[in-house]
Amino acid sequence: MIIAKPCVTMKGVVISGYSWERQVKIDLTRTAQCLREKGYTVKKLLPGMMLILEMDGYETSVYPSGKIIIKLLEDSKKGEELARIIYDCAGVLEVIS
Repeated sequence: MIIAKPCVTMKGVVISGYSWERQVKIDLTRTAQCLREKGYTVKKLLPGMMLILEMDGYETSVYPSGKIIIKLLEDSKKGEELARIIYDCAGVLEVIS
């Protein structure tokens, strides 16, 4: 299950992926490589801590827990669409869908 909601303090959208079967854990290095191959700009990768990238003009932070923050985005549906791309690259899209 993917939940996208507005973040008032940061002016953006916070997305979380949940699964009843297993814990969502994202390999940031693998995910960054896949996103680079899809044409997204990886700004910073701190393995095991955080991945910062540019997606459709929005700065996006990805955490190993599956939490995603898309800054300055106000459209939760667009946030969910971008999150699906990230979760697909992370190999967890089937688990959380």
